[in-house]
Amino acid sequence: MCCSLSNATHQKGDSEVPPGAQRWTFHLSGGRLCLDLANTVSWRRSAEPIERLRDYGDVLEWAQQARVITPREARALAHAAARHPRQATAVLGRVRALREAIYRVFAALARGQSPSPADLALLDAEFRGALRHLGLVRGPEGFAVTWTARADALTRPLWPVVRSVAELLTSGELRRLRTCPSANCGWIFLDTTRNGTRRWCDMRVCGNRAKARRYQV
Repeated sequence: MCCSLSNATHQKGDSEVPPGAQRWTFHLSGGRLCLDLANTVSWRRSAEPIERLRDYGDVLEWAQQARVITPREARALAHAAARHPRQATAVLGRVRALREAIYRVFAALARGQSPSPADLALLDAEFRGALRHLGLVRGPEGFAVTWTARADALTRPLWPVVRSVAELLTSGELRRLRTCPSANCGWIFLDTTRNGTRRWCDMRVCGNRAKARRYQV
């Protein structure tokens, strides 16, 4: 399934979440924040991929689970989204566009291919935009680089993601990129095992399904 349900039925497509409905529990197994966002489409290689970011509330839920924002920040952003629903919908589209560019870029690199210049341009534009919200602050234990913005900035969950993209692209870890070989999955992850032998996006998900199929044969 590549994702867990919490008292909710299996839904496909881009439908909004009914008020009071439970949110998804995301598998954060990509190894880097940007890859975890890329993996918010389940069954990506299937004929019917499942969109997990159905509305802005799902973006906030993912961001909380990924520890991009705190529960307090999520509440402030949820109130802002309720006051500005059109802006929240626009940000949702922007998050999805960023996610797809991230997926295509790192999937290409995992195959040893060159990413699309258009996708790289989108990531660069988002990165430059995010940098405007970084600031140097002084705290009790010294100086730190942190995000400085209004509590109701709806694009707040995007900024650490694009920073993660830049850090991964400029790291020496691109050779460790993998794509899950499960027929319908296609999730991307960073293989951090010592011998580079990790095969599945998550042993609890695709790994267990592959085991079950072998036992059934």
